[in-house]
Amino acid sequence: MKLLIRQFTERPFLSSITITVSELFINYSLLLFITHLFEASVVGKWFLFLAVYNVSINIREGVLYASLVKFSSGKEADVQYSSFKTVFVSLLLIEGIIGSIILAVGLFNLFPEISSLLVLYPIYSITNNSLKWIENIHKSNRQLHKTVLINIFTIICLGLLCYGLWQLQQPKLEDLIWGLSGMYTVVFFLSLSTLPIFKIIKSKFNPKTFKQIIFYAKQGTLKAIFGTIASRMTLFISAGLLSLEVTAVLGLAQRYLIIILALGNSIQLIFYPKIVVLFESGQLNKFKNEFKKTLVRVYSLILPLSLIFMIVIKPIIIFLHGEVYADAYYLLVILILSSLFNPLGAFFGSYTNAIGKPQHSTNVVVLNSCILIVSSYFFIHFLGELGTVLPSLFTEFIGFILITYYFIKRERINIVSLIYFLPKCYAIYFRKGKQILFQYSNK
Repeated sequence: MKLLIRQFTERPFLSSITITVSELFINYSLLLFITHLFEASVVGKWFLFLAVYNVSINIREGVLYASLVKFSSGKEADVQYSSFKTVFVSLLLIEGIIGSIILAVGLFNLFPEISSLLVLYPIYSITNNSLKWIENIHKSNRQLHKTVLINIFTIICLGLLCYGLWQLQQPKLEDLIWGLSGMYTVVFFLSLSTLPIFKIIKSKFNPKTFKQIIFYAKQGTLKAIFGTIASRMTLFISAGLLSLEVTAVLGLAQRYLIIILALGNSIQLIFYPKIVVLFESGQLNKFKNEFKKTLVRVYSLILPLSLIFMIVIKPIIIFLHGEVYADAYYLLVILILSSLFNPLGAFFGSYTNAIGKPQHSTNVVVLNSCILIVSSYFFIHFLGELGTVLPSLFTEFIGFILITYYFIKRERINIVSLIYFLPKCYAIYFRKGKQILFQYSNK
């Protein structure tokens, strides 16, 4: 076990990839289970519930990951513990506000199709985000092997939960949400053993850090209100103008898109703490070079992965979920094309967070989201199912232009010119591959 932990500790990229693979396994095991347990219209309701939950993701990103890295990386132990505690208090406060609003929406039955699910939102969100708090502490400290351990706990508990629900006669979505909330609670308490929890409890709450965290949370809230709602708006519009079955197909396509985005996210786990340290230490040239080098590396991996994914994914979707979800493939192809712009936006957010100016990223998200919300209605109204994915391609391209202009104008970085480094990147991969094969053949 010690040898395995050392391998993960000494190879952060291995840990990051393992985290990504394990999280994908958790998400897609649950997705496979749900599509087989419930009919398409019920699955559509599940995706609507997830769309509501995803509103808090950008807030969580600002409070949990961005804040934890910004205010704890490279700091002394006492400062770290204080930051951990302050972040958790901030998280509970924000989740309490969001949960109360969504609970009220459910109690007043404003969305009859999912009102019974919205009532359960607070318990689901708080338990999930509390667990994410622990995971992100380890990510901010670059102790990624501990996050791997937490994901193993989660996989075991998820297997037990799915088995229990399968034994029930005609389980409801509400049963699933209660079960998942209980699972997150169990894993949370198990995972506390990976933290110096008593030192964190005894540490002081830092009002100054709290104020800075709320600043990041405000930017995250704006991103959530505009960005996440806009990106999920197609689910609600498709449910209103088309059907819950179409919503289920679209939701499935969006979930499979995460596989493409996951690689960039795994690299970003290593990238963001590194550039924060470089910026805080005043190494601005290294800071910018690290940004450019990592972005090229991400695209060098995502481009071939996207092409392979589009070739092989259709029969996999039909085999795993049935013919009723076959149309998800065609929607997914367009979403994959849209996603080619996504890494630039994600790294732009990390870049502006690192320099303490998250509002620049928020401004782009707000503008893009307004365009996406308006265009979604017209695309879906006139083009039906196909119109659920075209707005994303349209707005991602606009975002690419805005971000490219920002980097050229303010940071003196020409994003388009980075394309010329892709062949060099592939040449390096080829040389390293030959070296590995040569070493292996000599053995």
